Amino acid sequence: MAKTILILETSATLQKIFTETLDKEQYTLEFVTDGRKALYYLFEFPPDLFLLNFDIQSPRSFEIVRILRSMDCFEDLAIGMYANFPTPLDEVFALECGVTSFIRLDRDSFVQKVAVLAELSVPELDNSFMAQKQGKFDDTFLFQKTAELLHWESRKNAMLEKLLNLIDSLESLEEIVKSFLLFIAEVCEVPIAALYVVENDGPHGYFVSSGNIGKKEIADFLNVCVADFGSVQKNYDAVKIVPKRLGINPELDRFFSETVQLSSYESETFKTISGSKRFGTVHIVSEGNITREKRNLFLFCVKNAAPVFDKALIVKEKIFFEKRIRRAFSRFVPEEIIDSLVMQSDEKNEKISVGETRAVAILFSDIRAFTNISEKNKADVLVAFLNRYFSTMVEIIKKHGGTIDKFIGDAIMAEFGTPVSYKDNCRRAVAAACEMRAALPTVELGDLVLPEGMKFNIGIGIHYGDIIVGSIGSKDKTDYSVIGDNVNLASRLEGLTKTYGTQILVSQSVLEDAGEDSFCFRHLDDVRVKGKKDAVSIYAVDRSEDEFPFAYKDSYIKGMDLYKQGIWNLARDYFEKALSALPGDKAAKLMFSRCAEFIKNPPKNWDGAIAFVTK
Repeated sequence: MAKTILILETSATLQKIFTETLDKEQYTLEFVTDGRKALYYLFEFPPDLFLLNFDIQSPRSFEIVRILRSMDCFEDLAIGMYANFPTPLDEVFALECGVTSFIRLDRDSFVQKVAVLAELSVPELDNSFMAQKQGKFDDTFLFQKTAELLHWESRKNAMLEKLLNLIDSLESLEEIVKSFLLFIAEVCEVPIAALYVVENDGPHGYFVSSGNIGKKEIADFLNVCVADFGSVQKNYDAVKIVPKRLGINPELDRFFSETVQLSSYESETFKTISGSKRFGTVHIVSEGNITREKRNLFLFCVKNAAPVFDKALIVKEKIFFEKRIRRAFSRFVPEEIIDSLVMQSDEKNEKISVGETRAVAILFSDIRAFTNISEKNKADVLVAFLNRYFSTMVEIIKKHGGTIDKFIGDAIMAEFGTPVSYKDNCRRAVAAACEMRAALPTVELGDLVLPEGMKFNIGIGIHYGDIIVGSIGSKDKTDYSVIGDNVNLASRLEGLTKTYGTQILVSQSVLEDAGEDSFCFRHLDDVRVKGKKDAVSIYAVDRSEDEFPFAYKDSYIKGMDLYKQGIWNLARDYFEKALSALPGDKAAKLMFSRCAEFIKNPPKNWDGAIAFVTK
């Protein structure tokens, strides 16, 4: 049987194209050129499909569709709207008004798209309503429908304003939920309303109710709510949710009489703005039937509140993230770094959590001969001392923008360049090391007993290079940390401070990044540590240019130049002069003895670097 298509089109040319395009055996076409006549025709001879041009005026095509959709009999009528040059907003508005399909027509695909419109599904219309109104459908009826639409629009605007005011409580999800549920219960005239939502820590349930509703009615209602929520959020065990009652409102008492059964139930899903994700459900139940008007109000409220709740959940997640970050890092990380981390969470930057490569300055600090110290002291004395020592050093590291990675016994591992990186990470790291060295006399020893002849001292090694940053650990415990060869090298440099008799030892990469003139760097040696193929130039960081005599530094530099060339007999003489200028210097003494050994047993394939094969 041929489909009947009513087409509201004023252009004779387009009418002809429709007639020539659509198969006469499949479609019976009826044309009208006036919107008012189209409405009368629809009532007299309900078609299978109604097509209308976007450009129809007086009344406009949009208003015609809205009038039709406001009547139960045309709620499911297939309506197609077509246009030649619509804007994206026109299409959105058309669909919002109730158009089944909106199609842009163009010369190349006109025939194909007209056929698509003609194939829209044809539902069974409610002819009983039209039979009741037969003969009563006139201009007065249309005026009444238009007035109802205006009333509905005014009411929607008022509700929308109320829903948008929920934003004022954006930082309190429970406050938004309470206000929303009370509002929707009043609007829909129901004694109880519930909302189930997936938050950052899992699913939660909330409800508000009248004061006179019984526990059994509440329990029965919530059981249905849980079942519906569980069907939407299948990844969660909805049955375990214990919903929270947010309010008892006496204003809702008039909607529960105890004589009429709560029998009409509605639920709707919260979707993100894009519609790609469902994150919650809203539920109401009423005595008797929920009218079509109340159902439309309910759907309108849920649809327009969803973006507010979507944003509220993001805000709550941000607050949760911020609290967790501040709790985890506040003792070991400067406040400005924590602020930056919190800001990064808005950008959804997941790099750090999954691991990324960064250039970072790694600082290792260790107390000299701590094993010997621990043998001389009780555990409580050692712990009390370490707490005082760590407190002093951590404050200095944080002051310069560093992050405490971990404490390893008496050692401190810190990074400059993560989680937040600065342009001068190495300068900050060296400045922190210098202040740590200067602060040693201020650390209260208390009851700590030092071995005879020993002075409390530390060694600090700093290296700069690419490392892997991320949350590392198991499913039960993770730590934000760094790994890689360059981390190990920083640790080796700290160990070499004992070998060369200096408190602070840095690599060539630190000197280059910090700037050669930024601190008093003094070249000590080129070394190849265990696990590294390439040689690394190492530098002491002196307190001032005057800390070491000129004669010492001049002789050491000349000795190093000859040493690297393999001229060990002359190099030995210069190191001897350095020792004469500064007797007991550990670095010069080491180089003097090494030259003496190489004169007797020259190393093979000498490249100017000594290898340290132990950690």
